Amino acid sequence: MLARIHSPGRPLVVVTHQVHEQVKELLASRCAVVANDSVESWPREKILDLAQAADALMLFMPDSVDEQFLQRCPRLKIIAAALKGYDNFDVAACTRRGVWFTIAPDLLSAPTAELTLGLILGITRNILAGDQLVRSGRFRGWRPISVRQRIARPHCRNCRHGQTRP
Repeated sequence: MLARIHSPGRPLVVVTHQVHEQVKELLASRCAVVANDSVESWPREKILDLAQAADALMLFMPDSVDEQFLQRCPRLKIIAAALKGYDNFDVAACTRRGVWFTIAPDLLSAPTAELTLGLILGITRNILAGDQLVRSGRFRGWRPISVRQRIARPHCRNCRHGQTRP
């Protein structure tokens, strides 16, 4: 199979998980590409079979690389890991074999901050309880009293008269 895909003079890149078409097109402009188009992870043995002829690998969180993996990949020059950390990867073994290993250290910084802000807003503005009220069919429109007082317990025990703060 790889003999068909791999053409002399063009490096072979194996992409182990589904990526955007633009990523594959960019790689294909300079390399021969074997990419997983499924939402399912490839088994380790399949990755190893493909990686044996690869010059580069694009790996993801479910993947792992150790000394035994690298022994079977004599052509490998670089592993580009599309993740923030490297717990599943033996970086020392890569270094010993002269294989570059890259990660994206800020890959999840912005999404994590956004999720944190979303959770803060959800908790402080009682979004879950409000959503449940609307979905239950009990919501009858805005009233001049705080909806929060009707659907939630006080947030602070020190509030005057046990009421929630506005």
